[in-house]
Amino acid sequence: MIRCFLPPALWARDEAELDEAEAKHAVGVLRAQVGDRIGILDGAGRTGEAEIVAAHKKRVALRIVARTTVAPFAPRRILAQALVREQKMDWLIQKAAELGVHEIWPLQTDQAVVRIRPEEADKKAARWQAIALAACKQSGNPWLPRIAPVRKLPAALAALQASEGAACFGALQDGAVPLPEYFGRLRREHCPQVVAFIGPEGDFSAGETAALRAAGVQPVTFGPIVFRVETAALFILSALQYAWLT
Repeated sequence: MIRCFLPPALWARDEAELDEAEAKHAVGVLRAQVGDRIGILDGAGRTGEAEIVAAHKKRVALRIVARTTVAPFAPRRILAQALVREQKMDWLIQKAAELGVHEIWPLQTDQAVVRIRPEEADKKAARWQAIALAACKQSGNPWLPRIAPVRKLPAALAALQASEGAACFGALQDGAVPLPEYFGRLRREHCPQVVAFIGPEGDFSAGETAALRAAGVQPVTFGPIVFRVETAALFILSALQYAWLT
């Protein structure tokens, strides 16, 4: 079924209209027609079904016929991802949205190859948010992740200290806890939130690793194989999803 985004403010009545971008995609790309039933979501936990009552290139009118509210996924999950090359970052955001992440914190780290200039930040954020929305529509995830502004690790750690829950980062150093053991303990403790820090291709610098440890971020190991950045992010989010499903 086709799925479209309908902002939360438009769910109060049975009649609604898609915005121009959604209408163009539904009619011009997906070939939606009058009489078709489509899925709708608001990015804030609501899904539903609507009938198309008018369809034009820039305007699609709907009649909402069903509404469902989906509880937030537990635990609340945040991916603090060091910047990587554009295609990899786009792919990471897409997959993170499909896996139910609630927030993505893009990080400017010491050893990252990618640098985002201040004048590029808003354009990048809009692109990433659009990718996340497309992934939610494709997968049916009703919770649209928030893409935070790009920031350096100290700012992310400050935000971490102001929140509840636990945090971890992938590490090859001594003292790293096996990931299944760590997530199993967090589930038994009913941990409300998990923040997963993933470094760049060159890993976190020695100073950043020390800062993570000093902030109480738990080093975890994924096993004997060294993953690429995008594999590590997907692995840790999948493990988190699985730990709370079983």
